[in-house]
Amino acid sequence: MTKLYLSDLHIGNGSKKDDFRYDSELIKILEDLNEESNNELYIVGDGFEILQSYENNGKVNDVNEIIKNLDFNSILSEIENSHSDLIKAFRNYSRKNKIHYIVGNHDYYLLFDEKIKNSFQDFLGDNIEIHPYYYDEKWELFIIHGNQFDALNRLSITEKGKILPPYGEIMEKFISKYFDSEVLKVLPDEILMDYDNIEPKMDIFLWLEEIRKKYSIGLDLEYKWIDMFVKFVRSKESKEWLKTNYPLMHFFSYLFINKIGGIKFGESLVRLISSLRGAKKTNYLMENVKKILYKNRTIPKKYCIGYSEEDIVIPSKLQGIIMGHIHVPAYEIFPNNNEEEVFYCNLGSWKHTVKKTTVKNKTKFLKRTQISYFIVKESNKSLNTQFIIKDMI
Repeated sequence: MTKLYLSDLHIGNGSKKDDFRYDSELIKILEDLNEESNNELYIVGDGFEILQSYENNGKVNDVNEIIKNLDFNSILSEIENSHSDLIKAFRNYSRKNKIHYIVGNHDYYLLFDEKIKNSFQDFLGDNIEIHPYYYDEKWELFIIHGNQFDALNRLSITEKGKILPPYGEIMEKFISKYFDSEVLKVLPDEILMDYDNIEPKMDIFLWLEEIRKKYSIGLDLEYKWIDMFVKFVRSKESKEWLKTNYPLMHFFSYLFINKIGGIKFGESLVRLISSLRGAKKTNYLMENVKKILYKNRTIPKKYCIGYSEEDIVIPSKLQGIIMGHIHVPAYEIFPNNNEEEVFYCNLGSWKHTVKKTTVKNKTKFLKRTQISYFIVKESNKSLNTQFIIKDMI
């Protein structure tokens, strides 16, 4: 038996923010796999870009309200129109083999509404199972997207029981409403996709500074972005999320009340956060995996709102943990219980990334595109793994 794992495809609706460009590569993988029998495909979260596809007024602060107003079938139709051959390939594959879809932070709506879930299953094929996380009991593999370990990209709940979207989503929608129109007017077409793929996101301020100088753009993009950021931090939605998750930090938002001082403070804050995040080289998902394995082997339920009502228990019988979310492919082996070994695989992403680097003491941003996927085969009751990472031109 062969099992294929991939994550963070972010297949979108054909808009300017839909940067999935590898339909033919993925179709070939699915067709080759479909020639054999007894296979399984695992999409480990964020396979389809639901987050960016729905329209709103820039204010997102209630998951149930979002779902109530979400025209999900229209979103699926737009995705199919933009990637028709790829959707056909998924459906052809599912006629012979099973697709497991593990939900991430860009498609968590699938867990909250049965109609949405059923529509998505019908959309993707005949043999689809949707999971918040998954344990493969036979092969002893635990599979989860990984946003549960990311404070800014997991769901939370207020004291009154309202479920809040991830902070990253709240900010994404605010930026889309109040800043993207400015960017789309002035950025050259060849770098529009780069704008949405800065990693980490807070480095976008420095990227805008570089782009404005490089292309002699008259509009002060950095000032406008900081102005928007100040407005966002001062917004009702941001304050509610901060008050729920970080009560002490919530009081800092009042430093932004004075607009002029707020913008100066905002610029300092953005530069500080960018510097700190750039200095943090550790893979926090892998570090969290180690903590779980070597301590109580549970993911606390407060991290898993929407995905589990109880602590998620990592089984004692374990050969590997498979995740996505961070868009950086990784594969490591480390000790488990009883002197056994367990592998950790992060599947990476099929999106290009733009990251800051230093060239001759000057900040530069370099673009890199990789596609990656993980294959596990069973042979003589043992597992053989193959992690494939391709640099795309």
